[in-house]
Amino acid sequence: MITKNIFPIYLFLLLISCYNTILSIVIIMSLILVSKLIKEPRLTYVSIITTLLIMMINSYLSIETKQRLSTITAYSNAKKPQFTGKLIYTYHNKIIIKTQKGYTLTGYLPKNHSFKLNLDDTVRLTGTYNPPSTPTNPGQYNNLKHAIHHKKLGSIYIKSLKVLKKNTSVSLNKASYHVKKKITKHHQKSLPMPHSSIYSALIFGENYAELNHDLKQLFKKAGLIHAIVVSGSQVSLVLGMCHIVINWLGIYRYYQLIFLVPISIFFFILTGGGESVLRAIIMAHTLFIIKFGLGYRSSPLHVISFTAFLMIIMDPFVIYKIGAILSFLATFSLVFGTDLVKQQLPKRFSHKLNEFISIGIAPWMFTTPVLIIKFQSLPIGSLVSNIILVQLIEYTVIIGFTGTLLGIVLPPIAHVLHQLAWVYIDLIIHVSTWVTHLPFADIPINQHKLTTGLFLLACFICFKTSLPLKTKLTSCLCLILIGINSYFIRYNNSVIITQLDIGQGDATLIKTNQFTCLIDTGPPYDKRLGSITYSVLLPALRYYGIQTLDALILTHFDQDHVGNLKPLLATIPIKKIIHNGNLHSYLKKHNISLPNNTLEQSVCYGDRIRSKLITISFLNPCNNTPQLSKNNQSLVFKLSKPPYSMLFTGDIEKEMEYRLLQHHSNSLPSTLLKVAHHGSKTSTTHKFLSTVKPIHSIISAGKNNSYNHPHLAVLATLNDYGKIWRTDQTGAIIIHMTKTLTIKSFIKK
Repeated sequence: MITKNIFPIYLFLLLISCYNTILSIVIIMSLILVSKLIKEPRLTYVSIITTLLIMMINSYLSIETKQRLSTITAYSNAKKPQFTGKLIYTYHNKIIIKTQKGYTLTGYLPKNHSFKLNLDDTVRLTGTYNPPSTPTNPGQYNNLKHAIHHKKLGSIYIKSLKVLKKNTSVSLNKASYHVKKKITKHHQKSLPMPHSSIYSALIFGENYAELNHDLKQLFKKAGLIHAIVVSGSQVSLVLGMCHIVINWLGIYRYYQLIFLVPISIFFFILTGGGESVLRAIIMAHTLFIIKFGLGYRSSPLHVISFTAFLMIIMDPFVIYKIGAILSFLATFSLVFGTDLVKQQLPKRFSHKLNEFISIGIAPWMFTTPVLIIKFQSLPIGSLVSNIILVQLIEYTVIIGFTGTLLGIVLPPIAHVLHQLAWVYIDLIIHVSTWVTHLPFADIPINQHKLTTGLFLLACFICFKTSLPLKTKLTSCLCLILIGINSYFIRYNNSVIITQLDIGQGDATLIKTNQFTCLIDTGPPYDKRLGSITYSVLLPALRYYGIQTLDALILTHFDQDHVGNLKPLLATIPIKKIIHNGNLHSYLKKHNISLPNNTLEQSVCYGDRIRSKLITISFLNPCNNTPQLSKNNQSLVFKLSKPPYSMLFTGDIEKEMEYRLLQHHSNSLPSTLLKVAHHGSKTSTTHKFLSTVKPIHSIISAGKNNSYNHPHLAVLATLNDYGKIWRTDQTGAIIIHMTKTLTIKSFIKK
């Protein structure tokens, strides 16, 4: 049995080696020992070959990673970086170039530009360069790691562009571009927006960028993003349809590759390539060659393993690419997992119904563990949407391809097919919307929940063994006690305050075992971080396993403090909004409606928020002082968790500091100070600090911001009172209040 499945076994070891070389070597040495004991010399030879491959691939990965990092760093450190490369993609104001060394760079042209560009032109770009960055917040995506794995240089906001060489020759890239353009125009004539964009995306991945942000998020939440970007399933359908047509034409199977290979290559270019597309093409042709060319019958496991091995040899970095991993897992599940699922389904269901359900469940089961580890979420909604919509999406793709091809010779029939597809797409949108509103559609999985799940899985496996009942019960009891113990030690009396790095603005997350609160939402967008809601806030909430906010405290209504209120209200339940009395005018101005289950409360001096571990006491005057400036109307409050406390000051200025000293000086002393107005010189007077007496001062400011926050004079004053922590230098600042006070920055200096 070992000998029969020798290739998949060693491929698995090869994959492990890329993440843990020592573990793979230990396993290989064990296999060599086993081969000696069972007298299988082939295992020894293959083990030695695998060890050499592991060493070669890991050496390549190590050297190439350093090389790619140094290339990105060189551009980052350059005062005026210039980029030269061939234009490979253009869409409205967005272009992508590819350098001679194979790196890609995304460029954004000025809105009213006059550049005349053609694909394959060699261009030189200068402008504001944004290199890929490491995460600066909990749960944030690692753009630098992604860039290294995919050989990307980041993005540039173009100020000048020079065409160095015009390319007038015909190429497959140009041909595919013009084909896509024609098909897209045809779809736009037949269907309204956004249905036409979804239609084009379903067929060959085109116009995904044209979808509005809400629609993209809808498909992501519904777990259908694999359908909107071309995956292996579309390739299988296309090649399957071509195979049927070729058979109908009476072409001998041995010669069918003459037609299928060029079609595959063109489709690969047409769709922009991708690991899942390449995987499907290699698998399809491998199966065809083995079955019809060589006349052999091969196990699907060996075909999958061979495809993976070939892709690793072509690009060793493929093992780090989440798209490739999920594509192989989904394929594996369809080959080996559907029967397992069918066996567990009720026998009273029909065979077709069981098959329909199993095709939706099996890929979800195999891919979900990776999604939990990668994105800290359990996508229950994607299970529902895949069961309901997987077949419907396939029908839409088939109709789309058929209609697109018939549009060349029989436009009326094509129009009818497009209208049928419109009905299907509309149904996909409505079902996706319904799925995202289901309870527990997307459950955040933090480290604690993952650990709990592993304990439960261990208990389940323990009970499935043939051990005596007493041993099973004892083992499970020990596992449960360990889990409970770790939970109480880690979470029971802990207050976690995270000052998020959101650029030039403010957002602070507070989490206890019984209470969750967000203070301000930050600006809507930052050039370095992108959309703050989706790149920082939601990943941080997911990281901490927060599904509902008990309170959202809005200190005041400047956009750098409340810019993400609208998308937050749409994406996460908020029980109560605490504000200074100006909420309704802000909602009216920005056309925002509060959900029915969201309460709001205006607070001032004397108001308190209490939970089991913390008390938040408000010190600001009530909203009956219109003479105060907008900044001085900020909420001021003190979070207390004896023996520690933290004073939050919004954007108050000197005038309000003097007022607080006059009326509430006894309430001001605090262990930590959230410095007012990002460290502006309009705040944080020496007299105010001498009363607060902070041991630690927290400053939220954007990296290289145009306001020059924090001001040098403020920093000099703060230096006299303890340690200064800055988000622009060290990313998010994480404060743990238990019996002791622990503060750490997300980025280690």
